Amino acid sequence: MKEIVILPAANCRRSQKVLAYLDENQVTYSRIDLETEKGQQIVADYELRSSPGILVDGVLVNPFDILEAPSCRVKEPIARQLFGLEEVS
Repeated sequence: MKEIVILPAANCRRSQKVLAYLDENQVTYSRIDLETEKGQQIVADYELRSSPGILVDGVLVNPFDILEAPSCRVKEPIARQLFGLEEVS
């Protein structure tokens, strides 16, 4: 199982889309709001430049790699692989 940490920003459409996708697919993740002290420390540590912050097994993932612009639709094949939803053959 992958360790997934999501750092959503308040009122961020991309953050809402990623959280909804994870919830709909019953993916276990930790949530740390960007505005918290812990969230700000992670922002500094990883030089986070966009929201939501996405860490998968300690590696920062660019949210634009899994969301289409400007619709914010989740790129299903990429998201499934990233979040460990693909079956291993």
